[in-house]
Amino acid sequence: MVCKNSFQTFVWLGFAFLALMGSSNSGASAACSQDYWVSTSGNDDGRGRVDDPFLTLDHARQVVRQNKRKGQCTINVNIESGTYALTTPLVFDSSDSGSPSAKVVYRAAADNRSLVIVSGGIPVTDFSCSGGNICTSTVTGLPAGLMPRQFYVNGQRAIRARSNYGQVVNLNYIRGPDGYAQIIPESFTHPELMEAVTVTQWKMMRCPVASLTGNTLVMQIPCWTNANTYTSPVNFQLLSWLENAPELVTVPTMWYLDPYSQRLTYYNTSSSSPENAVLPVLENLVEIVGTPSSPVSDITFRGLQFSYATWLEPNTDNGYVTDQSSYILMGDGYLQNKIGHQQITYKTLGNVTLQYAHNITFTGNTFSHLGGVALDLDTGSQDNTIINNSFTDIASTALQVGGLSPIDARPNRAQKTSHNLVKNNTVSYTGQDYYDTAGMFVGFTTGTRITHNTIMHTPWSSLAIGWGWGLLDDPSFPGVPDAIPGMWGEYDTPTIVSNNEISSNKFEYFVEKLWDGGAIYTNGSQGPDFAHGLLIKLNVAENKRPSGGSNIYYTDGGSQYVTLRQNVSLNDPVGIADFGPCFTGSSIPVYCALTGIPYGSDFGGCLPVGNLTYTDNYFLNPIDFFGPQICQNSYIPRYPINVTIKNKGPITSPIQVPSWILSQAGVQ
Repeated sequence: MVCKNSFQTFVWLGFAFLALMGSSNSGASAACSQDYWVSTSGNDDGRGRVDDPFLTLDHARQVVRQNKRKGQCTINVNIESGTYALTTPLVFDSSDSGSPSAKVVYRAAADNRSLVIVSGGIPVTDFSCSGGNICTSTVTGLPAGLMPRQFYVNGQRAIRARSNYGQVVNLNYIRGPDGYAQIIPESFTHPELMEAVTVTQWKMMRCPVASLTGNTLVMQIPCWTNANTYTSPVNFQLLSWLENAPELVTVPTMWYLDPYSQRLTYYNTSSSSPENAVLPVLENLVEIVGTPSSPVSDITFRGLQFSYATWLEPNTDNGYVTDQSSYILMGDGYLQNKIGHQQITYKTLGNVTLQYAHNITFTGNTFSHLGGVALDLDTGSQDNTIINNSFTDIASTALQVGGLSPIDARPNRAQKTSHNLVKNNTVSYTGQDYYDTAGMFVGFTTGTRITHNTIMHTPWSSLAIGWGWGLLDDPSFPGVPDAIPGMWGEYDTPTIVSNNEISSNKFEYFVEKLWDGGAIYTNGSQGPDFAHGLLIKLNVAENKRPSGGSNIYYTDGGSQYVTLRQNVSLNDPVGIADFGPCFTGSSIPVYCALTGIPYGSDFGGCLPVGNLTYTDNYFLNPIDFFGPQICQNSYIPRYPINVTIKNKGPITSPIQVPSWILSQAGVQ
């Protein structure tokens, strides 16, 4: 009897211990959970309790990594209100992983009524203001020689000092072999810190100035050389403006930073000192990077704000030479080409990056005031969820899914970017510094689902998917004028692209700066057949810039196996081609006569393969496929092939579209 009672007592104590361990805090998993706390008034020598919080996010990460219950119990890192200024990126690898049933969660504290800001910036204070509202400050804490590319005052992006603000083109410069010669010589304090900018069709490029020699701004190499491997009009022919000189600080909210003296100049809107001024310093805020054999997994980020990171590559001699949609040329060795695209390109940096990462969730976060791509799901990103987030004021693209390298196109199992969900996110004001970028971009992926997002105010396309214009497909297809089959290689297997879906999104105010884009832009083969191709359904595209030449649903070069069903285009009038102003020092006279001609329709594309189905879409022009009229390639005598068009229309008013289609599009 004594032994029996002792055994019962032991069992009872064991169950009581398990119950106590599993009830540590609300939000715990059914099995067990443990909570840590972080506060800007905390101490990393503390115990991480609610009454004794840690000070830094990275220390909390290190403590979680050492927790022996990680992967067995849910671990919550509760972050109290405040700005957490990083001096180095937060780096997560497989040792920081949770498990599918016991995730590691970094979240705003439950009682948080303010913001949790994960910041890569430093405050700028102690301004001295003189007449005309010109305010200056010596920046404290800026690494020597660093030249961040953005600056924010009271949560608003300031304008980097530039010429011709509010105008179209610089009138006083003539293009030469090395750069631009000035008709009216100007004096610049530091010409080597300046850059020249071109904006034309679907491209934007930025080349740093090497020197002012005589009256010529000599450009940095290889930027200038790479930019001019393309043919006119998509090379660096048109000078749109000059940027980053103190002499160009001419209107309110403009700024300039001298990296030598570390003195920042800001043209304030009033005579008072600027408040809440932040200069981004870090490029990476968060890196979630595993390896092919050991991916990082099962981490959630909830209710946080990621802000004030920059991207410094455009400061280098590579500059920013875009091929398309944030992919750029770097280094030497590029040859002249007639097709407007190079085979080898490089990504714009992601301020928050995933690579070889599985089951990572971002939910209810804000990505704002960022200088690169806000969030990049790179090679090996699988089964991740991006849901209920807000992206706004982004220099480049809000979200990239997948890459463009050979291992992305034809990956092994570990390298695949697959089955990622992007849902219910709001995206606005992307491409603030790089107009050529889409609001969202999808590269070589399978099983990507982009649904119920709202994307507004993009300078080029709202969403772009695919790459290669058929030249990377099996078989090679020359989906660009002047392309030759096989010029980018011959392939005996298809790319990974398959089973992707773009559904129930709302796109508004696109092609606001450039033209030759759309609400949804595709290129390259989207699958091996219709059953495994790209499904585009129930999207609503409205209020394109009226003059922006655009195919609203744009199946461009090499596109095939795309099904478009029950999509809507409203208030998207046909725009025009625009090759810049004529009769100026850097205009393109041969193209002047083409400026102003109608360009685009509700659907179409330049040299798709075909295998396209358009059914029950609500279009102003439900019949005409735009593109064959202007795009030709002698290797493609007839295109597109196998196209089905059975659309509704013409649609001129929302009342002609079923209300349920309009109401279900976008964030719910």
